[in-house]
Amino acid sequence: MSDHLDKKEQMQQRHEIIKERLQKIKYKVVIMSGKGGVGKTTVAVNLAIKLAALGKTVGILDVDITGPNVPLMLNMEGMRPEINTDTKTFRPVIGPMNLRVMSMAFLLESNETPVIWRGPMKMGAIRQFLAEAEWGELDYLVFDLPPGTSDETLDIMQLIEGAGIVVVTTPQDVALLDSRKTVNMAKTMGRHMLGIVENMAGYVCPHCGESVNIFGIGGGEKAAEALKVPFLGRIPFEVDVRIHSDEGLPFIIENPNSPSALAFEKIVKKVQNVMES
Repeated sequence: MSDHLDKKEQMQQRHEIIKERLQKIKYKVVIMSGKGGVGKTTVAVNLAIKLAALGKTVGILDVDITGPNVPLMLNMEGMRPEINTDTKTFRPVIGPMNLRVMSMAFLLESNETPVIWRGPMKMGAIRQFLAEAEWGELDYLVFDLPPGTSDETLDIMQLIEGAGIVVVTTPQDVALLDSRKTVNMAKTMGRHMLGIVENMAGYVCPHCGESVNIFGIGGGEKAAEALKVPFLGRIPFEVDVRIHSDEGLPFIIENPNSPSALAFEKIVKKVQNVMES
């Protein structure tokens, strides 16, 4: 019985520490998706980079414990957080544009090392990232969640109060179906929906600049209308976006005049207007 009480007390203490640390962060933005492969991490990374470029102090937490890709997209693979042995805390790794970044990938032996953990262990790691990381005072902390509505997503939604939720989808029916579930989860938990982003909405030919609706277009906007949540905008599919993401070069910086970057700037402005109003 005493061991049970000790664990309960430890959990309560950690929760208080998390709450105290999060109070130093003005705005929290949670990036979610109903399924994988819709460009959720691309949206999260470029949102963080753009906010930093606008002069904001920004952190990004990679909550996808078993599939952490944020370091790859920021060209930060192989880096390690600085550990403070006295306070048993650590400092997130400093990335481009002075981003403060934390990811499970920083703790793995290599980028091919699998994380074979059940839910409780993954949730424990997330709580550790929030409680023991010295994020300091931030304007924004961006959370890149794993796809779906599983344990990690539920845990973050319960821990973080006052966050704005962005759901990323593609125009295909299967992605839209899953994105609706994600939106409804956020609504059920009483979280503030910033809106839906429709990614890969039309393919932009790198030679002629013509847009072709390979994956369809407009599905995200229709879903937002049906679910009565804001539609933040659509981002076209461009080959350079994919190439630069693989090279760890955020498209919002590398291709500032591309259709994707221009569309994304409007999305970021909408997010700012809501969060900072």
